[in-house]
Amino acid sequence: MQCLIYPSYCSGCTQESHCPSPTQKPTLDPSDLNSFRPISNLSFVSKTLERLVNRRLTDHTEKHSLLPPTQSAYRAHHSTETALVRIHNDIVTAIDQRDVCALVLLDLSAAFDTVDHPILIDVLRQRFGIEGDALGWMQSYLANRSQEVSVGPTVSTVRPLSCGVPQGSVLGPKQFIAYSEDVVDIFRSHSVTHHGYADDTQCLARCSPSDVSPIVTALQQTVHDVGNWCGSRRLQLNPKKTELIWFGTSGNLQKLDPADTRLLIDGTIIEPVDVVRDLGVFFDSELSMRNHVSRLTRTCFYHLRRLHPLRRQLGRDVTQRLVSAFVLSRLDYCNALLAGLPAATLAPLQRVQNAAARLVLDLKPLDHITARLLIELATS
Repeated sequence: MQCLIYPSYCSGCTQESHCPSPTQKPTLDPSDLNSFRPISNLSFVSKTLERLVNRRLTDHTEKHSLLPPTQSAYRAHHSTETALVRIHNDIVTAIDQRDVCALVLLDLSAAFDTVDHPILIDVLRQRFGIEGDALGWMQSYLANRSQEVSVGPTVSTVRPLSCGVPQGSVLGPKQFIAYSEDVVDIFRSHSVTHHGYADDTQCLARCSPSDVSPIVTALQQTVHDVGNWCGSRRLQLNPKKTELIWFGTSGNLQKLDPADTRLLIDGTIIEPVDVVRDLGVFFDSELSMRNHVSRLTRTCFYHLRRLHPLRRQLGRDVTQRLVSAFVLSRLDYCNALLAGLPAATLAPLQRVQNAAARLVLDLKPLDHITARLLIELATS
């Protein structure tokens, strides 16, 4: 049974806090039903069995190299950080060679919820070589699912699910990346660099500042073909939420004519922007990362201010764990992208770490932190 998560309660739950975050992004409008996504309520036994099947499917795909190397989702030694490091490296290489680089972030509407079951089974059979009882189990796994919507005390009638893979499941995400793995053929046919993380796909193209038109044409044709591929898989590419950003030195970016850098996709004009959010990291057009550091610093200080009044009641050990969970985890996320940045850019992050250490050690705002940290290291 699946439920559609709302800010109130969902089917099968007794408290709102038991549910995941209701909207896909905190910036989405909670009054718009398109901001919400279904989350599966699956039993412990179901998830345990899924883990066993997922392990065998993973061994099979890795042994025969069935997944493209540019797909970083739900694979060992892959993560959002490996995807972003690869993209970041390609952009830096282009800038160092005096080129400009265009990054297009493709947006699929409710991708996990529109997977066509017969097509998925056909893909697993033809492209992944799954047959016999294993294929029959996959068909059984997808069949006879249903969902209902709960808004406060009101619950809708139960409706059968004829498409989609269960969100919140163990096996569903792996089925989706298998379902969409052959999209890489489109990017290769247009010689466009790409990298993906589940349904988040980025395509990248570079050129000299004086030769933008061929690259724009190639990107437009690539996105158009990806849209046709999505139609053949019952997926929907959303041009209105697709983003475009150009990277380069400030001098090279000034040479670009704004009229030549936009994309026209299925009648929708995509204007380039100065900052994009890619897998939780903010890239600016000059790749200075100042916008990302500023947002990260603001978020970390927000959590430190919330914890400060509770410091005496929580004690040192609990405070240390909460700081690690709410602050240090954010500083650690994709910090490889910050390597080599000027000290002035990274200085706000150092102030965050100093403030976090003062909170844990219960020091005053003006107390020096270095000497105290040395003492702590010596006694630990």
